[in-house]
Amino acid sequence: MDTKEKYSKKRKFNRMIRMRISSILFAVIFMFWGIYYVLQSDLMNLKKIELEGNEQLKNEEIINVSNLVVNRNIFKYNLKDVEKNIESHPYIKHANVNRKFPNTIRINVKEREEYAIISYMGSYIFIDEDDIVLRASDSYIANGNILITGVKFDSFKVGEKIDAANSEELKTVMNLLEASKMTSIFNMISEITIRNENDIRLITLDGAEVLLGQGKDPAYLMVALDEILVNLYTKNIRNVVIDMRYEGHISVKERNN
Repeated sequence: MDTKEKYSKKRKFNRMIRMRISSILFAVIFMFWGIYYVLQSDLMNLKKIELEGNEQLKNEEIINVSNLVVNRNIFKYNLKDVEKNIESHPYIKHANVNRKFPNTIRINVKEREEYAIISYMGSYIFIDEDDIVLRASDSYIANGNILITGVKFDSFKVGEKIDAANSEELKTVMNLLEASKMTSIFNMISEITIRNENDIRLITLDGAEVLLGQGKDPAYLMVALDEILVNLYTKNIRNVVIDMRYEGHISVKERNN
């Protein structure tokens, strides 16, 4: 085979390679163009919003705060922005938003739960276990939430953490409440009062008053109090003052004494 023939075959081979590469590139471009067209078409317009995890809030409340609009292309939404919108609601602790093809957005939320109530200038502020203000009300009806009095602060904002001047005492009270969940005490507490840093008091639903002092070692205090109350209730004794201020020494006195 002479040089001229070899050169001719090489040119044909290179031309064939270029044609194949061109065909592949054209196919890829056409495919991406098709995908882009589909993604931008009405097929991807939002038709359905699925919600999971909400027990307190209605679907409409979450959808309204999300700023999602039906019939808008689901790819025109920044999902992180949608999550931030939803998490701006005081009762939403965390939100996760995903697209579900072809026309659905799925929202999964974790709600904050009312944990206690703080009295403030004639109003009642409902907080969660992280001291986040969930709502405020002019009235208070016993509904299973524990009333905390004596918290000192100048103002509050719904959706934000309480900025208390006696934040350490409030933290102690929240630790006491958390510790009380390990026993039957939590459902027996009516009110906890912060008088000063050395004087935290607990009132039970039956009217027993418990002097907790600085509230140190919450787990020990709540376990010990649980045993004391069980013993008193078996004897039908309720109107008492239980002094737990001094480590290693607990006294119980009838209130009329």
